[in-house]
Amino acid sequence: MAIVTFWRGDQTWEMQAEVGQRIFDLAHQLEAPVDTTCNGVGSCIKCKVKISSGALSPPTALERDRLGNIFHITHERMACQSYVTEQDVKLEIPQTRKPRSRFIKRKSSN
Repeated sequence: MAIVTFWRGDQTWEMQAEVGQRIFDLAHQLEAPVDTTCNGVGSCIKCKVKISSGALSPPTALERDRLGNIFHITHERMACQSYVTEQDVKLEIPQTRKPRSRFIKRKSSN
């Protein structure tokens, strides 16, 4: 068993979890705002969480394919590909970035 804590800003969500439980599922049980468009199958990489302390399972092949080795630098992991270990872990939920507009505003020439 381990304590898994999600946080964003001044909000926290916490629960005790079994070793091997998927981080993505825990976040949704707690109603923590982990984003997704693929429902946790690993194709959108929007479910990233940042490890503040503790550790998760080693990255899966799919996660290494999607993120490369950047997680060693950023400590960001895909929640749908990460699992609870025996260590307590604190995970930051990054703020959702709004997509940039594809349209360029042009000055009207009168």
